[in-house]
Amino acid sequence: MSTSTSIRRAVNYALLSGASAAAMVLPAQAQEDAQITEVIVTGSRIPQPNLTSISPVTAVTSEQIKIEGVVRVEDLINNLPQAFADFGGNLSNGATGTATVNLRNLGSERTLVLINGRRLMPGDPTQNGAASPDLNQIPSALIERVEVLSGGASAVYGADAVAGVVNFIMNDNFEGIRVDAQYGFYQHENDSNVQSAVRARNFGLPSSNVTDGNSKEITFLAGINTPDGRGNATVYLGYRELDALKQDQRDFSSCALGSGYDGDPFTCAGSGTTAPAHFGPNILGPDGNLRPYVAARDAYNFAPDNYYQRPDERKTAGLFAHYDFSDAASVYTEFMFMDDRTTAQIAASGAFAGGGPGQPPFFGNQLFNCDNPYFNQSMLDAWCGGSASAGDVFVPLARRNVEGGGRIDDLRHTSFRGVLGVRGDFATAWNYDVYALYGETLLSENYQNDFSRSRLGKALNAVRDAQGNIVCRVNADVDLSNDDPACVPYNIFQLGGVTPEQLAYLQIPGFSSGGTTEQILSGSVAADLGHYGIKLPTANDGLGFAIGAEYRSERSELRADAAYQTNDLAGQGAPTLDTTGSFDVREIFTELRLPILQDKPFAQTLSAEAGYRFSDYNLGFDTDTYKLGLDWAPVEDIRFRASYQRAVRSPNIQELFLQPRVQLNGNTDPCAGANPSRTLEECALTGVTPEQYGNIVANPAAQYNGLVGGNPNLDPEESDTYSYGLVFTPSFLPSFTMTLDYFDIKVEKLIDQIGQDFILNQCMDSGDPEFCNRINRIQAPGTEGNGSLWLGDSAFVEDPILNTGSLSTKGVDLEMNYRLEAGGAGAIAFSLVGTYTDEFVTEPLAGFATKYDCKGLYGTVCGVPIPEWRQKVRANWLSPWGVDVALTWRYIDEVSLDLTSSDPDLNDDDFATTDARLGSRSYFDLSASYTFQELGAFSSVTGRLGINNLTDKDPPLLGQDNCPAVLCNGNTFPQVYDTLGRFIFVGLTADF
Repeated sequence: MSTSTSIRRAVNYALLSGASAAAMVLPAQAQEDAQITEVIVTGSRIPQPNLTSISPVTAVTSEQIKIEGVVRVEDLINNLPQAFADFGGNLSNGATGTATVNLRNLGSERTLVLINGRRLMPGDPTQNGAASPDLNQIPSALIERVEVLSGGASAVYGADAVAGVVNFIMNDNFEGIRVDAQYGFYQHENDSNVQSAVRARNFGLPSSNVTDGNSKEITFLAGINTPDGRGNATVYLGYRELDALKQDQRDFSSCALGSGYDGDPFTCAGSGTTAPAHFGPNILGPDGNLRPYVAARDAYNFAPDNYYQRPDERKTAGLFAHYDFSDAASVYTEFMFMDDRTTAQIAASGAFAGGGPGQPPFFGNQLFNCDNPYFNQSMLDAWCGGSASAGDVFVPLARRNVEGGGRIDDLRHTSFRGVLGVRGDFATAWNYDVYALYGETLLSENYQNDFSRSRLGKALNAVRDAQGNIVCRVNADVDLSNDDPACVPYNIFQLGGVTPEQLAYLQIPGFSSGGTTEQILSGSVAADLGHYGIKLPTANDGLGFAIGAEYRSERSELRADAAYQTNDLAGQGAPTLDTTGSFDVREIFTELRLPILQDKPFAQTLSAEAGYRFSDYNLGFDTDTYKLGLDWAPVEDIRFRASYQRAVRSPNIQELFLQPRVQLNGNTDPCAGANPSRTLEECALTGVTPEQYGNIVANPAAQYNGLVGGNPNLDPEESDTYSYGLVFTPSFLPSFTMTLDYFDIKVEKLIDQIGQDFILNQCMDSGDPEFCNRINRIQAPGTEGNGSLWLGDSAFVEDPILNTGSLSTKGVDLEMNYRLEAGGAGAIAFSLVGTYTDEFVTEPLAGFATKYDCKGLYGTVCGVPIPEWRQKVRANWLSPWGVDVALTWRYIDEVSLDLTSSDPDLNDDDFATTDARLGSRSYFDLSASYTFQELGAFSSVTGRLGINNLTDKDPPLLGQDNCPAVLCNGNTFPQVYDTLGRFIFVGLTADF
């Protein structure tokens, strides 16, 4: 093996254990051959010659990325134990089309994403996507390494680095030509034990053995050095395509599972918006007459059309270049382009329960005329007293548009990011870096196959005109002002009565567009003042120093068409309103690093660091962030580190300027259903009357309305991060390293909603008007919507965005690496990355005693699973013959339903036994690669083959009662667990 190859592998292996330990992992020969004198570590602007970091940093190299076979960067990040589920390609209902990273489960908006140490701009202007960068902008084949610093870093990078920083270091100094291609697909055995529930409802099941979900990616990379060796230009072009995969292609998601209680098994649940039509207590039967509606028999299976993997087509291109005019001036530039188009599909739209135009006292019902020629006698008897001359009646209606197919959300994001800068040395031991950054993301959304609520009201009222033709009533009366010549009567009253002409009138698109813009002007200088003798007499190295200033502006705009804004689209759940806004911030910052003791007894190294940043926002506030750290190595074998970070997050544009709207917001109503889980006395505090109790219609999809809006008077969040750790590199075992770090992060003045389910429970527990006055139930005696929190726009819980309470997490990160030389057989490298979560505490509202710990839990309150322990263990055989083989074990600990907790703020004895526990999962991945040197016209060709989730492990399943919206999809959490089966990939990297 050549020296350069040895160094490359040693450095890559070292980075797996975190930048903090990298210098200590290099084999002695590699250290002698490679004079690595300066590497800038994520988390500091001061050059650090010994590659040590006081803040823990985990790194993943390009070789490891190829081992994992990922084509979506979010999958790479989610495999790290520090990362939790967020938006990605396996979500459909509520998806933004973007992919985001969520460190420590503190939220993607609290994780800062960098490219080469500089910000990646926000990736989407919508309510769900605001402020979080889109990882789709990053082509995986261009990543040289990823450095993850978990914990606050606002003193170095500014706002948003509350949970941590993910820094993508790109291959920006390449020479030659490279083509990297990969093809992958899923293979799965459908043998889940919930098949019996699917068969019981006579729903279809997929084939026992399926191969689907294909993905392909190809990246072209070319780089050239200037003839004088002072510069380089690297360009890339990339294309990625993912095929759609629907929930009906897996047996465990062939229907929406109904939670089972008291030992009952899963059933197939569904929606009360059905086909054929559902009219209050009745449904259109097989003989065309009304018969009683029975949910267990008639509920609509909305799962099959939902996407498990969204189809996606992405094009990327970019340029990285630099030229060193002299030591004093090196000009560099970056340009990145992305065009990503994906489709999110969910079940068909239609006339949804609660979506009718009726006014009090007929909330949520549809207006019918008794002389409708489509009515049969059973309808006249049920609604009109048996007579067609009875006039107009209001009838509860829920009818699914199965003829028109699923709702399709066509989402396209186009982004541009450019950097232009100059850096260099302007005096002995002094350097500077000045750059300008411009980033823009454009959104174009075309929502298809939804129903117009206003047209639906017209089309449902048919009459015969003077010639005996069936027409819409608006075109048959003498009032010409309300005529709609395009109206076609909608015949849902007869089986097979819906025609393409009717759908052409009723189905309308929704259009929205917008974008985000980020501009940065930043400059900093750094120096090694030890050159000037500014150092302690007890140390060899001097004071490291950096100072700088930065200006950043962010703008966001979202524009929606009239159909969105007026909530005319029946299947949206809420209007989409225009949102525009901006903010600017001016900042100054400084960092210091001071060696205190070096090469002393019991102090091989003792150094301290500090940092401070002042930020002045035009929103009416300013912030101070700072950090303190201490690094002590009593001997060469062990190093201790401790740090404190004060970080902030300023409110984003959606949080500031989102217009109030009623939207789907909560998951429960404990007072709904025939057997409410709360007593009459408790429910009365929320506005339920004795007559309503036990008669309030529950939402089969577990979705309830909230009144949500932004708040221009928000204060920034503040967080404190404490970290204590050690780095162990024993001289008696030179190829072994271990890092152990304790973290304690608390975010206060949390920018969030209090939580609709929390508001309801607090009202019933305490009767506090602070909570009870927020609850607005329908109060219309004698109507089916009586007491509802979801039938109609007047039913909601007020849950605006506020500075609420706090969020805190504590735990331990463990990393171990060992390299075992195997003589003529090469070497075997072992690594472990694991995270133990000791607590995850939410304080919903400051000043209230309520706090709950979601460690080891999941559910409608705690959200996505928060396992106590997650790990990734890898054994990698590095042969001397160009063959590398890696076996990886990924483990996710079990979690329990939050309702089973002993905490009284979470506990509810009436919980679904089917959902009480999501079992642990072990996933095994196997991959191999072989490198051909000097093969024909190629300098090297590396082929790779891998299988992830080798044993085809199914994900743990849960029912709809405990399935939090958006991130729970297909009866599981697909961004947490391997959901689609074995992933088999083959790849090729060819260098010319």
